[in-house]
Amino acid sequence: MATTTPTSSLSSATSSALASSTAAVAAANKAAAQKLVTSLGAGSGVDVSALAQNLVDAERVPKENAINAKITKNESRISGYAAMSFVLSGVQTALTALKDQNNFNALGVANSNAAAFSVTTSATGTAGSHEIEVLRVAKAQRSVSDGVASGSTPLNGGLAMSLTMNVGSPSPVASTIQLAAGKDTPQEIVNAINDAKTGVTAQLVNTGDGSATPYQIVLSGATGAAGAFSLTPNYLAGAGSPGLSFSNVNAANQTATDALVKVDGISYTRTTNTLTDVVPGLTLGLKTTTSSVATIDLTRDNTGVKEKMAALVTAYNDAQTIFKEVSDPKSSLETYGATLLGDSSVRSIKQQLREMVMGQSSTPGTTVGALWQMGVSIDMQGTMTLDNTKLESVLSSNYADVVKTFTGNQNGLSVYSTANAGVAGDAVKKISKLLGPTGILQTQSNSATTQNTKYSEDLTKLQTRMDNLLLRYQKQFSAMDSLVGGVNAQKTSLKSTFEGMMANLTGKSG
Repeated sequence: MATTTPTSSLSSATSSALASSTAAVAAANKAAAQKLVTSLGAGSGVDVSALAQNLVDAERVPKENAINAKITKNESRISGYAAMSFVLSGVQTALTALKDQNNFNALGVANSNAAAFSVTTSATGTAGSHEIEVLRVAKAQRSVSDGVASGSTPLNGGLAMSLTMNVGSPSPVASTIQLAAGKDTPQEIVNAINDAKTGVTAQLVNTGDGSATPYQIVLSGATGAAGAFSLTPNYLAGAGSPGLSFSNVNAANQTATDALVKVDGISYTRTTNTLTDVVPGLTLGLKTTTSSVATIDLTRDNTGVKEKMAALVTAYNDAQTIFKEVSDPKSSLETYGATLLGDSSVRSIKQQLREMVMGQSSTPGTTVGALWQMGVSIDMQGTMTLDNTKLESVLSSNYADVVKTFTGNQNGLSVYSTANAGVAGDAVKKISKLLGPTGILQTQSNSATTQNTKYSEDLTKLQTRMDNLLLRYQKQFSAMDSLVGGVNAQKTSLKSTFEGMMANLTGKSG
């Protein structure tokens, strides 16, 4: 039984030969057609070449026009979807500027002693003034050992020893660190302390002071009084010579202390120099003590929020304009006007966007929970407007509500988060889905592109059929032309014969 070799398994030489053969056949057909066209009409006197082409065009043109019309319509749809995606991205950008709590840090700060402490505001801060006194900053204990000759100097004659580390105050936790024989050097002690992870870190330093014993071990604990520690060497065997000791008179030593700050007459003790719970909405970063009372004045600046709100209104109205143009049969815009007539996705997205920005927030404040309460409104034509007077009033009286309504008091939420994120945060997530690869705009655009690929293939197939039809007509008309030519030749011959006969007859009778 004969078998058919798959094209994919043909050698390159065979494939090349087949391609050459196909090209030769096509060239021969073209030459034959040209020869026919050249000779057509010679016998009948009729332009049968034009007749054949006209017959083919009569069948081809309507079909070709219908397919091209579908392609043009889909290209217009793709342009319309692209325009909608563009303006939706603009709305998303405007909402992104309003989705994080940190975007509402609009407090101006005047600090009379920035050298002693820093002030960082957050969206929950309020305008006002505060008196600050830094009486003590938090410090970590630092203990420095007496010097030794090098990092490899045996401190117990090369014999085993241990260290007892007590960490914490007022209830220290004891840990025992074992050092095997030959591990009693400063460097090995530093390594062992760090490996023990007791909360105390060790470092071997070379002071380079020119003395015979420039190497010292520096121990550091956690910041605050609770991070205090003590270290006791246990030599077990051996004389402990030169031994490990921490002299209390070393100037580099530091005692663990808590921070002590007085705010508006109230004293606060903290284990850190970063105070986040002393003044609501503010973070104080303590640097050094103050010699007198310092003041901070906080003023609300709503300019940034109002500008972001205005940008949202502009982006929303731009989107509405495009929604109208792509679905308006009377649109005069050449690129995307009237490109999505009757497309339900336009109406769906338009309605979704309105609900996103004008609906009740998923995280409403106590008094304010929607944009319409901030002076935002939409008229019968779908145009959004902003009442700046009302917005200023709401920002002055219910700033925290505004922040919560927009952001849910969240920061940096992913578009994949399921947490309630306020008007802006939720809308950003929803628009991301609309614009994503599985969103309605992209899927519709992809569908139109796929259809156009098929239509282009249909045009190619149609052209092939019409080329074959033209060749068939040309062959048929060639045969007809030859037949008519033969008949005409016979007619001419008969005419000549009859004329000769008549001439002979006429001559005899004369």
